[in-house]
Amino acid sequence: MTETIKVEVNEALARKFRKKAMETYGYKKGAMKKAIEESMRKFASPGLADWDSLTGVVKAPGMTSVDLQHRAWSKVD
Repeated sequence: MTETIKVEVNEALARKFRKKAMETYGYKKGAMKKAIEESMRKFASPGLADWDSLTGVVKAPGMTSVDLQHRAWSKVD
């Protein structure tokens, strides 16, 4: 079963979203639908990480939280 949702969004944002959808899912019919469904799934899903259980888990002697962030972000492409 499907549902139709109509929305108005900022033109520049729509252009960027459409471009990213086509780059990700291909320049074919259904790319926008896939991108919007994936975005909605991510937005509606509950958080998967239990942040309270992660407090104090990362131990890096001599490194600050900023150093850890820089190391983590430098590995992201």
